[in-house]
Amino acid sequence: MSWAYSVRLGGTHELARAALHLQRRHKIDMRPLTTYADRDVEDEDDRHQLEHAWQDAAPLAAACEAAAAALRSDDAELRALIEGYEALADHLDELAAMARWGAERGARVRVTFRLD
Repeated sequence: MSWAYSVRLGGTHELARAALHLQRRHKIDMRPLTTYADRDVEDEDDRHQLEHAWQDAAPLAAACEAAAAALRSDDAELRALIEGYEALADHLDELAAMARWGAERGARVRVTFRLD
C-alpha cells in the first residue's frame, strides 16, 4: 500500500511500478488502497490523519479483489514487477475478506499500520 502511495511522489520501486501498472493497464482504482494511517497517535496531525482514514468498505474490498486477480493473471509485465512478493495477492485476499465483511454490514473501515 505504501508503495502504491509512493507513485504520487514519483516512486520507482518495483511495487510502486506494479501499482501504477494495476491502475493503468488493469483500470483498478487504487485510492482505497492508498487510504491508511499510522494507528499510533503522537500528535494532532496523526490524530487528523487517523480520523480521515475512514472509508466505505465496499470500494476497498473491490480494489483488493481486482488487484489480487490481476496479480494472479497472465500479465507477464506485472508478474516480473512482483517477483519476490508472491504472497501479496494472498494478503490482498485477506484484506478484501475483512472489507467485504464490513461492507455487508454497512460499515466504514480504516486501514492502519504500526511501525515497530
